[in-house]
Amino acid sequence: MQDKLSNAETVIELFAKSLDEPLSADEQTIVAQAMEESPALRIVADGLLEFDALLKRVGMAIPDEGFPARVLLRIEAYERTRTRRQWYLTLGLISLGLLAALVWLALNWSALIQLSLGILAGLLILVPLILLFALATLRFLGQAPLLGLALIALILTLVWARASGGFRTDVKPH
Repeated sequence: MQDKLSNAETVIELFAKSLDEPLSADEQTIVAQAMEESPALRIVADGLLEFDALLKRVGMAIPDEGFPARVLLRIEAYERTRTRRQWYLTLGLISLGLLAALVWLALNWSALIQLSLGILAGLLILVPLILLFALATLRFLGQAPLLGLALIALILTLVWARASGGFRTDVKPH
């Protein structure tokens, strides 16, 4: 597939070259054979012929040797100025945003102080409460195994007393 594409590109280049200068016998054979085999290449060749005829009708001059380089330099200069303008625009927008934030901060200074004092007062109440809750939970969890062991000992004592007859009421002492 890649070989066919590179071959087609070579044929198109040779055909374009034939519009400006004569081809060698080998090159003419390659172009003629490719045109017979591929209708797509014939369509491309017809398009190139029409474009060449249009250029000749318009009388377009072939640019001198440094023209492409000058065009590329102008494009690069335009991109640099456009990039510079975009950079200045971005800096301007950031500056305006910071200025708007400072104005908002100056206008809402008292509300921000009240909010921060309210949050601080809430934290002064909530932090000891959370700490107290955490300590009570840890204390309860620390005593839970002891409570469990005491309940197990009580249950075992009751079972032992029942099994040994300690709860009988019909036995009279001697």
